[in-house]
Amino acid sequence: MVEDCGPVTISQGIASWLKEYDFHAAGRCGVCPHFLPDEWKRGPAATMVEATTLCPPSGAGAPSAIAARKPRVRLKWRRARQDASVPRLHLATDAAGDGIWDWDLATDAVWFSPGWQTMLGFSPGEVPPQLDSWSSRVHPEDLPLARTALQAHLSGERPFYESEHRIRAKSGDWLWILNRGRVVSWDAEGRPRRMIGTHIDVTARKRVEEELAESRLQLDAILDNAPVGVLLVDSDRVIRRVNKAVAATFQHRMEDIVGSSARVIYTDDRIFEDVGRRAYPRMLSGGQFDEEVAMRRADGTDIRCRLIGRSVKADDPARGFVWVVEDVTVRWRAEQALNDRAGFQRVLLDTVPVPIFVQDVMGHYVDANHAFERWMGIDRQALFGRTVFDLAPPHLAEADEAVDKALLADQKPQTYETQLRCADGTLRDVLFSKAVYCRTGGKPAGIVGALMDISERKHAEQALLERQQLFEQIFVASCAVKLLIDPVDGRIVDANPAAAEFYGYALDRLRSMHIQDINVASRAEVDRELRQAKRAERRQFQFHHRLASGEIRDVEVYASNIVVHGRKLLMSLIHDITERCIAEEALRGKTRELERSNAELEAFAYVASHDLRQPLRVITSYLTLLERGLGTSLDEEGRECIDFARDGAQRMDRLIVDLLEYSRVGRKAKPFRPVPLDEPLRLAMLNLEVAVQDAGAAVTLDGLDGLEGGALPVVAGDDNELMRLFQNLIGNAVKYRKPGRPPVVRVGVALDRQGGAPVVRIDIRDNGIGIAAEDRDRVFGIFQRLHRREEYEGTGVGLAICKKVVEHHGGQLWVEGPPDDDLRDADGRPCGSLFRLVLPALASPEEPASADGKARDRR
Repeated sequence: MVEDCGPVTISQGIASWLKEYDFHAAGRCGVCPHFLPDEWKRGPAATMVEATTLCPPSGAGAPSAIAARKPRVRLKWRRARQDASVPRLHLATDAAGDGIWDWDLATDAVWFSPGWQTMLGFSPGEVPPQLDSWSSRVHPEDLPLARTALQAHLSGERPFYESEHRIRAKSGDWLWILNRGRVVSWDAEGRPRRMIGTHIDVTARKRVEEELAESRLQLDAILDNAPVGVLLVDSDRVIRRVNKAVAATFQHRMEDIVGSSARVIYTDDRIFEDVGRRAYPRMLSGGQFDEEVAMRRADGTDIRCRLIGRSVKADDPARGFVWVVEDVTVRWRAEQALNDRAGFQRVLLDTVPVPIFVQDVMGHYVDANHAFERWMGIDRQALFGRTVFDLAPPHLAEADEAVDKALLADQKPQTYETQLRCADGTLRDVLFSKAVYCRTGGKPAGIVGALMDISERKHAEQALLERQQLFEQIFVASCAVKLLIDPVDGRIVDANPAAAEFYGYALDRLRSMHIQDINVASRAEVDRELRQAKRAERRQFQFHHRLASGEIRDVEVYASNIVVHGRKLLMSLIHDITERCIAEEALRGKTRELERSNAELEAFAYVASHDLRQPLRVITSYLTLLERGLGTSLDEEGRECIDFARDGAQRMDRLIVDLLEYSRVGRKAKPFRPVPLDEPLRLAMLNLEVAVQDAGAAVTLDGLDGLEGGALPVVAGDDNELMRLFQNLIGNAVKYRKPGRPPVVRVGVALDRQGGAPVVRIDIRDNGIGIAAEDRDRVFGIFQRLHRREEYEGTGVGLAICKKVVEHHGGQLWVEGPPDDDLRDADGRPCGSLFRLVLPALASPEEPASADGKARDRR
């Protein structure tokens, strides 16, 4: 029985071929959809036989027109159709890159298309048309599977034959082939007689699949063997994948935790929400979240974990997020215990009254107790990083360094005497006891030392031996004028030769005199000063001393108490300051004269500016009257000359006003008072309101770093001068703008410290035309203009006034290039400039200014 086999839909190339054949060229008869017999397999050029001879009778009721067709006419028509379709079939299969095979199951003869042969590197016609040409090239490992799939189709288990297998090309390389086919005709007993199929080269896809499978295996191996937990979480914070370390860390089964909310591994909802609020925006922007967080196991045990999270792809939450979880509970508890132990050790060390210090192997001080701080007079933070060379003279430091090297070499405790310099510069005799402390493994980590101040003992031991030599070197042989005075009655006990030469008395005569004999002050005043010196209430005095010649000299006396043979005396070091006093008096006179001259000059400047501006007003007025009087009779050139003259007069007037304002900075200012920066900034912005609106500028106040409640800090100064300062700087930022670019001005205020004193740092950032690096210092000079007047108006005095105002307030003003922020030009480069000024800050509005009305120097 011949069965209807239906349409063959093997590939796009076969579909196109069947369409061109219009059933007849594909081997179907003209009456029914049955396939033609084996004559078609001789090749596309073979003569095709009458299909109706193979078709079963169509019944007694078949149309008589079909039976009446002449076989020769129909055969001729079909040959013409076939001859026209075969080239298009070849083109279609070659264009698709597929191969076609046609297998006669009775003879095992196979027709291989040119594309099939070239796919394997053969030339068309080079492959013998036998089934063995295919089976001999299939990989031995794949051939049984291919035959099994073929047998399943031939037996009717599967509607199509389909198999992926390797086949050896002519070059010897193995190609992966997707082999598909279908039986298209059967014999009278229903056995498959003919089969048609395609070969598709899927080598590239198989390699990609193999690489992908290898990558997945590697990823699975990495995840399963990773010592830390790895989770894949979606945008809803639902866990999609975990590795074994996660299950072990949190004691959950992997199948239980996958698909659950990440909330199950957190201690409470507050921590879960807090991590989500802070981490996910950062990860979505391409950043990384890395923090230690309290989490919880399945049994309710709280643990400490380090969370590291990143987005699989930034700005694409659908890709999910990767979290690395490391259980740091043991380390965290060890650190807590270590911190507790360190705290105990710190209290213990600070309780011990013996000065103790710690050095590393390089000799740098890394720690000390309170006793050492008190003994040295230096804070342990200031001591950190110093060496013995910073505390002792070079020769003592070198000896101490040699001892430390020997100690680190043999690691035996040592005790020795040396000297050490304290923070006040004095050398102390000390007894050192040192020992080495080691790391795990016995490697030296540093030296722990304790010291005892033996200065008093050493001084007592050497006092009698050194007294005479010390007296000779310090008192007698010194060129400085020195007197040894009894504070009880003022008698001069001793004097050095320099004193005898200065006062003009012989030493014996001087040693028999009283201090009242050379001090021109009254006796009561001298006695009072002696009592103050004896009680160490004062150490420095200034007197008028009379020489033997009768000349009066101004002297400065430094007095200190000493004990000689159990007797308390005053050691007086005397400096002749007569010339200095004369110079100071002359300087005070010059200062008074300069102040008077400056006042007269300022008055002159004011009068001169007033008198100079009056003629300019007259010129401007008469130019206006002249222009109005001439009216239409004034030609364009004359009108231009009048405009030039009026513009020159107006610029001269502005220049005079700016010069007057420049001269007044720091002179006509009010006494300094605490000024919150809100006041001058608000007034400056009010004055600039029209200019800002006309320019379409955006002026913002931001960057209030370190300011409580966002309130601007307080400085000591003149509010009018500060207002002019901000008005000039912000006005310049608006005025010197780039055409076509809306001005943006940002005023940032932050608290800072310089030299330990609080300061206010104010940044004025703009996106204007900027200032070249070589002009950033010159721009603060008076009359320094960087642009022509027709480009930007101005007199070149504004920034000079700003610098003078800032310096009057004890601050600094400078300009920097544009920082790397979001203010950029059309090419994406940073644009504009940054004016930065620093002013001394007041800790509170009640903090007073200095006595002379100027700000204290807090820098």
